[in-house]
Amino acid sequence: MSNIRLPWIDNHPVAAFFVGAYAFTWLVSAPAAFMEEGWTPWIIIYIGSFGPLVSAAAVTWLRGDDVRVWARQILRWRVGWPWWVAAFGVPIAIVAFTTVILLIIGGPVDLNQPFQSPVLIAIVFLFGLTVSGGLNEEPGWRGFAQPYLNDRYDALTASLIIGVVWAVWHLPYFLISFAPHSGFTVVNQVGWFLGIVLLSVILAWAYNSTGSVLIVMVLHAMVNSADILIPLAPDQIVVDDVIVETAVATVTVTQLAVTLFVVFAIVAYFGRDSLSRGEIPRAAYIRGETQ
Repeated sequence: MSNIRLPWIDNHPVAAFFVGAYAFTWLVSAPAAFMEEGWTPWIIIYIGSFGPLVSAAAVTWLRGDDVRVWARQILRWRVGWPWWVAAFGVPIAIVAFTTVILLIIGGPVDLNQPFQSPVLIAIVFLFGLTVSGGLNEEPGWRGFAQPYLNDRYDALTASLIIGVVWAVWHLPYFLISFAPHSGFTVVNQVGWFLGIVLLSVILAWAYNSTGSVLIVMVLHAMVNSADILIPLAPDQIVVDDVIVETAVATVTVTQLAVTLFVVFAIVAYFGRDSLSRGEIPRAAYIRGETQ
């Protein structure tokens, strides 16, 4: 615990966390925008992506709270088997329904595409679990900001606030020429932003129901992994080396619609106040005051 006490951080922990996450990620990642693609800029980018985790740990410590109690959420795996099924199954279900709808409406999919290698899926999953959305982000967005905002707002509003802040946090990746985000079409950019906000609600539901950052890390990693399972037809997505924006828009809007349906179902069943049937984690929960 820190002996340094900063009144502004004590009084505004969530704002301090957001500022810290942005500052760390944007400052560390910034040099990559001026480099040619290679190992060095990518290492910089992924180090910078740990901004949410670093900021949450720093704010917890500076407030004099126990960092170990906050970090313990990352190892909380005893949440009941239905949540493990949900963490792996919900993203796959979203992809499956998206594919079915695209087939019905004549979207750019082809079931004759070879199935992705299980090894590739495992690699993408482990990558997402550690340095591309899981360990680097979720201890901050869900493990810190969510319980604090649960004290002040209903759970749905809290998750939407985090979703918007989380989406904008990715801005440097749109400015780095070799990062995938920089190549998004306009429709894909808008769809990606809305998708992040919707995903924030689904992740809040999992966190509020279990108090486990680990289950949220798995769910987040599975969302990133499941996307590669959509059997997109390459010859309909890219024609003469040009991206067909209508095809991209069809996939994007369809997946957004399916995800929105999942969010509506969660809110309708669990309620916007908690997104959970149990006691939701609050700030006291990650300070160890309710242990």
